[in-house]
Amino acid sequence: MQRVVIYLKRRANLAQPVFFDWWLGQHRELVTQLHGLQRYIISLAADEQEGPFDGIAELWFTDLAVAKAAFASPAGQAARADADAHVSRRERLHLTEHTITDHPAPPCFKFAAGLKRRPDMSREAFGHWWLERHVPYVKQFPEVRKYRVSLVETGPETIVDGLAEVWFDDLATLRRVTASAVVQEAQRHSVAHTSDRIRLFLEEHRIS
Repeated sequence: MQRVVIYLKRRANLAQPVFFDWWLGQHRELVTQLHGLQRYIISLAADEQEGPFDGIAELWFTDLAVAKAAFASPAGQAARADADAHVSRRERLHLTEHTITDHPAPPCFKFAAGLKRRPDMSREAFGHWWLERHVPYVKQFPEVRKYRVSLVETGPETIVDGLAEVWFDDLATLRRVTASAVVQEAQRHSVAHTSDRIRLFLEEHRIS
């Protein structure tokens, strides 16, 4: 399966609740018309702090060719035009998933960290570092229900080189655990090997 993640930031004249209503309503209806779409999740910012993005769209297709055809289709162009009218920034990633700890029905709240590698590291070396050296730090987090790392392996440079997602039972648990010493240690390890990080507290809305 090909996973596509799209970061979205609303226009300055849109309040976040209005933007979320648009995303879960009008825009969702357009995206669900994409041919070949296998799975669709909208993950919205779960706190009130202003950040670089308001959430991420998560779309799965059978492969990259199907995904590209869907975005190039009339339905894809209509969805993009609708997004252009509501967002100030959009970043798209094509990701390869690595599920570290699975759960058949994970809760809806998750911590998502997009990481950009250091300039001196190749994508391949960064992927090896992440999966072999950084994953053990995150596996020590308490109360984790699911843990997944998704990597950008090919294509042009992107805003981040991968996305880590860690699910918790609720937002209170997410906030408490991410403020703990074990998470702070993992973040220090991350900072030493990255040039940028995008961190979001998200609530998933599973559309299909």
